Amino acid sequence: MAEGFCPDDIPVPSDLDRHFTGEAALEELFENIDENLFNLRFLKLKKAQEEKGREAAELLAKIKAEILKGGLIKARGVYRFFPVNSSGDEIIFYNGSGEKAAAFGFPRQAGGDRLCLADFAAPAAGGKKDYAALFAVTCGEGVLEYSRREREAGNYVKSYLVEALALTLAEAFADVLHYRIRQEWGIAEADPVKPLLRSKYRGKRYSFGYPVCPDLANQAKLFDLLSPEHDAGIKLTDGFMMDPEASVSAIVFHNPKAVYFNIND
Repeated sequence: MAEGFCPDDIPVPSDLDRHFTGEAALEELFENIDENLFNLRFLKLKKAQEEKGREAAELLAKIKAEILKGGLIKARGVYRFFPVNSSGDEIIFYNGSGEKAAAFGFPRQAGGDRLCLADFAAPAAGGKKDYAALFAVTCGEGVLEYSRREREAGNYVKSYLVEALALTLAEAFADVLHYRIRQEWGIAEADPVKPLLRSKYRGKRYSFGYPVCPDLANQAKLFDLLSPEHDAGIKLTDGFMMDPEASVSAIVFHNPKAVYFNIND
């Protein structure tokens, strides 16, 4: 275990219930899109390309208006707080009765600080119960139908933008839900920046499939704990990918010492 990364204080969440967000307000998600990042990532536009940028902005504004007017994309998600402890390179999740519900294993750096995600939770040996949150969100329902209609009508650029926008909205939804989780933890910033991804906040979130938590099979454990299939409409493929594609899941830590790091450092 890396020294010095264990939380000094442990905020207690408002409850340990499973929360379903229903249909999140799409207006709030649009407010939290980083348009510059969208243009660079999906349109490969740089700030100097002003004319193309204006054309893209006009088309995106039309798509946004269609989505909001017709409810063409559904935003749904689930989240829940769990009692947790670390044990070596694992984080143990407990149910409300204090029984072990799941264990997530993570790789450890070979060098540097020898960090592992488990270092950000209080160790079981210390005798203090810690807490973490899990969430899964999607903005994928309705996207394929919308995109297909545009493609069949010959609107290929618009079809592509619809799918790209859904992916971006799902990321914005993750930011919005993470802020709600911080609020219920009592650690949220009072006046967050918009878009939320630019905010400086306590704690971090990590999604399976990235180098610090590469084992996508952990998604099955997350789904067992959250059950997002029946109301959020998110399913897992045989390869542990989320369906619809425009979905995000994560484990959330409150620890202010939590950092993003590379496993090979």
